[in-house]
Amino acid sequence: MSVIHLGLYAVIERFPDCESEFRKLYLEDDLFPSLCDSYKQCADAIRYWAEARDDDVAPERQREYQTLLEELETEILHLCSDGCRTRLMQRGV
Repeated sequence: MSVIHLGLYAVIERFPDCESEFRKLYLEDDLFPSLCDSYKQCADAIRYWAEARDDDVAPERQREYQTLLEELETEILHLCSDGCRTRLMQRGV
């Protein structure tokens, strides 16, 4: 029976071209699982604030979490191989 890692799934959903590499990193790199979990939490927070009814705070929170999400994506992509980054660039990601 395989275990579903929601953070890993969120990263793979965003960058499907690098799925096999991300699965390997998840098992072998000490930092990568934490990055994946943080990525998932940040994506969830963006969705939460997108649905929030507090018009004064929600847009700012969305921007803050979007900036954090982009920083996490940069860290995640920094850990992957040149080949993976090349495939993503070819797709315009």
